[in-house]
Amino acid sequence: MKKILSLCACALLAVSLATAQSTPTSVEEDKNPKVDISTQVRQIEDKYAEFHPTASIVTLELEYTPLTGEVIVNYTCLAASYDQGEAMNTIDAILEEFAQENQFLKKPVYVRKDRQRYFKDARNIRMASCRRWVRFDNR
Repeated sequence: MKKILSLCACALLAVSLATAQSTPTSVEEDKNPKVDISTQVRQIEDKYAEFHPTASIVTLELEYTPLTGEVIVNYTCLAASYDQGEAMNTIDAILEEFAQENQFLKKPVYVRKDRQRYFKDARNIRMASCRRWVRFDNR
């Protein structure tokens, strides 16, 4: 008899614990908004032609991770028309505009040094790429 009562008490306790764990209601979800931790990849239109007058077929891409504040800017163009100074000036202009859009007050901190590389694309055309990693911090 004691065993039956103790088993019933354990079962009742297990059921009460299982029902006590409730899912968050809509009010609780509003109190704890979800933080966006995904990386946003943006293709940037080339409105920076004054910074790279000799480069042709320029592709600009910005990757932004809001949780860490890390930004990676990719500048790609034909290898024959690539100039490192023009690439760096264009990337600086992109980062400056990005900081103004997102209201970053401080200048970015360089995470890694800039990386230049040459490669052939799918059509077997030689391309050059410049990549810059920075982190924006408003603390």
